[in-house]
Amino acid sequence: MKKIERYKDFIKLDPEDIDAWINLGDIYFEETNYSKALESYLKASELDPYSSEVWNNIGLMYSYNGDHQKAIECYQRAIEISPEDAIVFYNMAYSYEDSGDVDMAIQYYKKAFEFDPTYIDALNNIALIYKEKDMNNEAIESYNQALKIDPDNVFILKNLAQLYYDKKEYEKALHLYKQCLEIKPNNAKIWNKLGDLYYDLNNFDGSIDSYKKALDYNPYYIEAMNGLGLCYTFLGYNIKSIYYYKKALKLDPNDDVLYENIGYSYNELKKYDKAIYYFKKSIELNSNYSTVWKSLAIVYQNKNDYDKAIICYQKALDLFPEDYEIFENLGNIYRIRNENKKAKECFETALKYKSKIT
Repeated sequence: MKKIERYKDFIKLDPEDIDAWINLGDIYFEETNYSKALESYLKASELDPYSSEVWNNIGLMYSYNGDHQKAIECYQRAIEISPEDAIVFYNMAYSYEDSGDVDMAIQYYKKAFEFDPTYIDALNNIALIYKEKDMNNEAIESYNQALKIDPDNVFILKNLAQLYYDKKEYEKALHLYKQCLEIKPNNAKIWNKLGDLYYDLNNFDGSIDSYKKALDYNPYYIEAMNGLGLCYTFLGYNIKSIYYYKKALKLDPNDDVLYENIGYSYNELKKYDKAIYYFKKSIELNSNYSTVWKSLAIVYQNKNDYDKAIICYQKALDLFPEDYEIFENLGNIYRIRNENKKAKECFETALKYKSKIT
């Protein structure tokens, strides 16, 4: 507030002090008071309509307020005054991207890079757009171009690794994540990503080590705790898995996935009442996942409570009507109950949906 008052005092002494208006706008911007910042920058533009900096700042304010068309018009004014300003081209691109015109965004990001061949952020954003458009080769090319400028840029290395991970090119992703950790060995997020990758490779020892490293550097990393829980669940160490799920749940008691995972582990331990409790908690928080209803149904089926199992399976089918496993399970229930016609219908339906995916 002291700085604001100081510049207001400057303006009282000299209402045509352009720098004071710009500085006042900058302070309002830092305080995220975008409407006041816009007022200040607009006043500066009245005093000097040929300042590229001012038009760029006005564009930013419109952009932050979601008015991308006005922002683009202001950036265009700035470019007319300063046609080689990479920052303005970058901001123009960002507004086009935010407004959904990604082709124009790419065009202006490329312009930004043309006028500043070290503008890695522009290359990164181009790559992210290409990735969204499933133009993975072009995205990789942009990332590699950025790495030629800064080979140790962890942000770019991580994004490129994620791209390879999404493409299931795990060895390339693994190499890049390890490269990131050579540069920043205490980065919990990258250790967590490495844990996810090892998990997908069924390398559970590597996954557990990586998740534990993530927790060494960030003891409150819920995703790493959940990852450890999943590893131990897969390995059959359900008591250990529950320990990590519950540890995560203390940090986020409204995470429906954690309740579901705990329920699964209790079911594996044949502690059915506890499993039911946690599956129901998951459903209370989010009833729109067929997997939880299905899991709850399986527990009731294990307890021979077939009426409740059927109700839960039907709930699951409302959300995912082509799950052949549910029809198989229903068929088994109806067969046990000697409802042979219903059992036959369920088994036939299961076979029909199963044939679609085999």
